[in-house]
Amino acid sequence: MKAQWMVGLPVVLLFTAGTVQAEGLFDRILDRTVESAERKAQNRMNQRIDQSIDKAINKTEETVKCVATDQECLGRAKNEGKQVSIINQPALSDSAKCVVTDTACLKQAKAEGKKVELVEEADLDTLRCSVTDAECLKRAKAMGKKVEISD
Repeated sequence: MKAQWMVGLPVVLLFTAGTVQAEGLFDRILDRTVESAERKAQNRMNQRIDQSIDKAINKTEETVKCVATDQECLGRAKNEGKQVSIINQPALSDSAKCVVTDTACLKQAKAEGKKVELVEEADLDTLRCSVTDAECLKRAKAMGKKVEISD
């Protein structure tokens, strides 16, 4: 009886070790699966953000802003097959609202001899963004602001 018990012990130990190894393998496979799912979700989210930015840029590129009385602008837009956005005649003002980081706005105000009123980005109706400035475009979208492409 004692000999039979001694023969059965290695079989039980071997089975237990195999079970522990299988659990470790299963845990690694599960970890890889979770990591892969997270990467795919992040990639899809990045693709959707990129698509939204591209859509906004395309819409901006396909639309021409014209004053209602500017027949030359209206005709040029029609000839190019672009949509027209009618804007009001800009009111002449001796001051310009600029965000402190918008150097193009500051330079333009100086060139036109205007006073500069420094404001927060949230106080502007229209944000000036570079076509390549994804962060600015995202902020404008999040705040529901119009975008003026600065380059």
